[in-house]
Amino acid sequence: MYNRKRLDRERLEIYLAHLLFRSRRLFLFGGVLLLVYAALTMFASPVAGSSVALFAALALALGSSHQAVLTAARIGAWIATLGRKS
Repeated sequence: MYNRKRLDRERLEIYLAHLLFRSRRLFLFGGVLLLVYAALTMFASPVAGSSVALFAALALALGSSHQAVLTAARIGAWIATLGRKS
């Protein structure tokens, strides 16, 4: 007998992975823009610049790393199906 909850999570993970792979160029472009904005914000407020730099690093990782996309899809599918009962 199959585990329906696990199959739902795997289907959602595949869908999220395809969605993230399609938008890799957008993540790269947005990550570069955020990185420039973080560098400019560092002069005014180092804390705000550092937090923007963390988001830029995440966007650049999603845009350039295959493993980061798969991990993000797996975490997203796990969070989305966390409270479901079958």
